[in-house]
Amino acid sequence: MKTPEQLPKDLVEEILCRVPATSLRRLRSTCKAWNCLFKDDRRFASKHFDKSAKQLIPLSLRNDYRIFPISFNLHGNSPSLELKSELIDPHSKNSVAQFEISRVLHCDGLLLCSSHVDESRVLVWNPLTGETRWIRTGNFRKEGRSFDLGYSQDDNKSWIKSYKMLSYYRGTKYFEIYDFDSDSWRILDDIIAPGGSIGYSELSVSLKGNTYWLARGVTETPRIISLLKFDFSTEKSVPVPLPYQSRRFEATSLSVVREDKLSVLLQRDKSSKTEIWVTDKIDDTTKVVSWSKVLALDLSPHLQIWNDASFLLGEEKKVVMCCDKLIDENKVKDMVYIVGKDNVVTEVEFGVDEMDGCRAIIFNYVPSLVQIERAGGNRKRGN
Repeated sequence: MKTPEQLPKDLVEEILCRVPATSLRRLRSTCKAWNCLFKDDRRFASKHFDKSAKQLIPLSLRNDYRIFPISFNLHGNSPSLELKSELIDPHSKNSVAQFEISRVLHCDGLLLCSSHVDESRVLVWNPLTGETRWIRTGNFRKEGRSFDLGYSQDDNKSWIKSYKMLSYYRGTKYFEIYDFDSDSWRILDDIIAPGGSIGYSELSVSLKGNTYWLARGVTETPRIISLLKFDFSTEKSVPVPLPYQSRRFEATSLSVVREDKLSVLLQRDKSSKTEIWVTDKIDDTTKVVSWSKVLALDLSPHLQIWNDASFLLGEEKKVVMCCDKLIDENKVKDMVYIVGKDNVVTEVEFGVDEMDGCRAIIFNYVPSLVQIERAGGNRKRGN
């Protein structure tokens, strides 16, 4: 019988590309060649992410700045959720001050973590491999800075992804971009069309290396809400049509479905009618976008969904899991509302009672072998 080292390399890669990422981590000790393949081969990491079955793990950033996996049980008549053990703390192996994570963005298995307390740096973290990279953001004149993560790809070598980070202030047109390979910042001009502003929304999502925002016009009356995509390859933003326009949305939010579709939550003007739409097609080549309505909910008056309330869509079960805050007797509670097409709402409290914590969110995380490149192409574990 052949050992792993004696098998043809192409055959080995083709087989391993279909093994879930969490299982590959356990196979590192099988042989030296496999360990090197999983740890150091950018081409294999990209190929594996594209070909392997996506393991969607719901995560929650609670208002005590900690990230927990969530297990949803959507079977039967009483949906429920359970908080699992906290993710490995990215600070546990580093001698750094406590970093209060208040915002998380997922891209390709990487988590971009920022803090409203310490805006001088951000953390990029792969929870599966344990790799981290701290990025200094510089000293700036005011608070309220946001960051998004994406990548551009080589036209001839699609497995080469150049990761970048976009920085901006809500309500302004001051944008900067950070390049992971060169370890440098530069200013971007004219990425938002005249009369537009991304100051409408605090929530953005990453899909296939691009960032999506809900934006608002600042010159027309009434101000129209629109969807924008920031393309990290061209470093420009382009409009994406929403399913429909409204003079005013009571609530809007974005989410990603199975890492290949975009979903939007829209609540019509002064109405409890809440709709969940999903893209049928979102094509970078033809610029075609089409939407299908998956859920139309008539929520009771006591359940208000606010702008940027994060949500996950269970497309097969026709269920939406929405995370929001409940203010009760001067206490803030993190709540998850599970709602199906029957309009029955299951309320689950899962947070802590603190007025000054971060805004709790839920999102899907996909474990991956994606490597965090450092300047000059070198990687480093930890800080």
